[in-house]
Amino acid sequence: MHSVVITEKNKDLAKLELNWGRPLFTSDDGLGSLDSLYQAGDAIVSVACLVNGETKSIGSGVIVGPGMIFTATHVLDDFKFKGLDPILLSFLPENKSRIWLPKSTVNCKGESRFQSWDLKSQIVSDLSIMSCDLHSDAITEYPLSLIPMELCLPLPNTRLWAVGFRHGELDPDGSNIAPIVTSGLVTECFPNGRGERMPSPCVEVDMETLGGMSGGPVFNEDGRLVGIVSSSFDGGPSYVTLIWDAMRLPLRKLPSEIWKGEFSGILEGIDLDLVRVKGKYDADSQRNVTLTLSDEEMKFCAECV
Repeated sequence: MHSVVITEKNKDLAKLELNWGRPLFTSDDGLGSLDSLYQAGDAIVSVACLVNGETKSIGSGVIVGPGMIFTATHVLDDFKFKGLDPILLSFLPENKSRIWLPKSTVNCKGESRFQSWDLKSQIVSDLSIMSCDLHSDAITEYPLSLIPMELCLPLPNTRLWAVGFRHGELDPDGSNIAPIVTSGLVTECFPNGRGERMPSPCVEVDMETLGGMSGGPVFNEDGRLVGIVSSSFDGGPSYVTLIWDAMRLPLRKLPSEIWKGEFSGILEGIDLDLVRVKGKYDADSQRNVTLTLSDEEMKFCAECV
């Protein structure tokens, strides 16, 4: 049986072997169960809470570096609205789990064109990065699974796969903790964002996702992370926020036993081989990042200006 036992911070996180896994998918459309709960190791997490002793999954997320987790901003906002604290659960064989507690969160913000009374409103990206500490047994016999990323613009008719957990209580017997997977083709691209509701680069995908999948990883055909689930309509389409903004964001309170310095991020993680990213980019000392996409992707971006 899966049980949630939260401990003090466990520095044995530094002892875990790191494993970058790339799940394999079929081209079938529609919702279904992932072939194996552990196909992507324990890199796919449930963003959950404890209510009256029961563990309830609210959203999903993905581990891209030790103690560095992507999820959806609106999922975290739901916790704030309800006055709850998120816990993040990743599942391993033999009914074992790792538990992560968030320490700090960062996302992109900008000034809105609209004003609310005398205060300036802000637009906020739906991609949030969390620094988290391990608060459970490290389970050192199993590696820590991390998902490699790819900087790209999935163009129309490109197939993507989204993975996440169902919204609801996680049964102690583990019968409903297997993540689900859905697939579809990109129908529209928004490299400059899709208005103030989705200000970051995103794509529209002809696939159905469930509420609890928000914040979950979206993969390309090579099994690399290209974005996270942001929103959807019943029966589709779904909208995916791309990972571009994550490249330039500094994050506080990453596990000090692994990361160095007060602020770290994807750029530092690449240098330390704690994060893996495929794609061409240049970054200056101010963390301004310039991406170089494929010729076809760059042409599409130019037409959107």
